[in-house]
Amino acid sequence: MQGISKMVVQWMTVSLLIIALTACGASPAPSESSKARGEAQASNATEEAAGTADPTEKSIDTSDEADGGAQTTLYRDASDREVEIPLHPQRIIAHFYAPEMVTLGANMVGTNYVNAQKVLQEQELAGVEDVGGDTFVPNLEKVLELDPDLIIVPDFLEEAGLEALSKIAPTVTVDYSSDVFSRMTALGEIVGMQQQAADWIADYKAKAEAKRRELTDVIGSDETVSAFVVYMDKQLYVYGPQRFGPTMYDALGMRAPEALEQLFRDQPGELWYQISQEQLADYAGDHLFLVTPDNQDTSTEDTSELIDSKLWSNLPAVKNGNAYIVSSRWSFNDSVTLEWLLEEMPKKLLGE
Repeated sequence: MQGISKMVVQWMTVSLLIIALTACGASPAPSESSKARGEAQASNATEEAAGTADPTEKSIDTSDEADGGAQTTLYRDASDREVEIPLHPQRIIAHFYAPEMVTLGANMVGTNYVNAQKVLQEQELAGVEDVGGDTFVPNLEKVLELDPDLIIVPDFLEEAGLEALSKIAPTVTVDYSSDVFSRMTALGEIVGMQQQAADWIADYKAKAEAKRRELTDVIGSDETVSAFVVYMDKQLYVYGPQRFGPTMYDALGMRAPEALEQLFRDQPGELWYQISQEQLADYAGDHLFLVTPDNQDTSTEDTSELIDSKLWSNLPAVKNGNAYIVSSRWSFNDSVTLEWLLEEMPKKLLGE
């Protein structure tokens, strides 16, 4: 009876919160620009350190007859909230962080498929249910149905959504703008898998060093590389050190053009910077990547128009066969994509 009453109370609470959120109206999704924190926010340039997440403040044992002696710990999250979470969660809902959960081998029961399916294979999501949501809060009824013992969300989630989820289970935020190493370290701490996170970071760095050596005899130490995307209304953006950068610059040891370094010197945390097409040559490296957005007809047409232009064909990288057209998968920034890029980017650079 006690369990049933608890469930009824939870359902009533969630129902009221859904009504409140609906009445307020859905806020617009964060803009896909470097000025907004939201889905397009990416990690900062990868640091040599394995991570910089805030450490757990202290552990406490909250054993009682009702919960069978489960242990919990107090964790200060990216929103500076102190949250009591289980030391070893068994039913995790990870909103936006499915790739990292798969990498860690964590007990994930739910995630937002709209993002996860762009990176993960079907078998990697086996047994994991879709909780909906994109930049918005997940479907509260679905979250409640899955009975999570821990919910992990990005720190750009609005307060109303965060409050609603916290009524269902302990909910912590993770800095979505952090680099993958820092994010993995934080998530490893949150789900009680610190060693697995540290092992992955060490393994990735070892693989990166091996790939860097493979390129030594082919790519000159003075050769530069940069990446671009055309996004909506012919707007051209050059990527900063956050996306593509962790692989191009940090893992493979290539350099950014001097003009590009100067552009982001005062704003290293920015995802990208809008430039005119006439400025393309100023920021184009000896090698360059151009992202073609998926399922966006206007952006795809604009990208094709750029490729057919003299501005493009006159670039040294294009003339030398060192310009690479890639899918939007290349612009993701998570543990699974980072490993994938470590294999795919050298293939492009080596002409394989």
